[in-house]
Amino acid sequence: MDKKNHYKAYLEEQLKDSEFAAHYALSREKIKLEIFLEKLKEQINQDAGKPVLIRNLNKITKYVKQIAL
Repeated sequence: MDKKNHYKAYLEEQLKDSEFAAHYALSREKIKLEIFLEKLKEQINQDAGKPVLIRNLNKITKYVKQIAL
């Protein structure tokens, strides 16, 4: 079994634990949000146009609303 398959099997086993699964899902969402915010910071530092910033801010807002449900 190669490393990738071993990891997938291990992860599947761990996800059977509901507490681990909840923590894992929350961590993944946190990482996605951090990536969105970092991209927005980069665009601000690069003086991206206001429409671009607003569009990305709206994407982040929509994402936060989606995961908050």
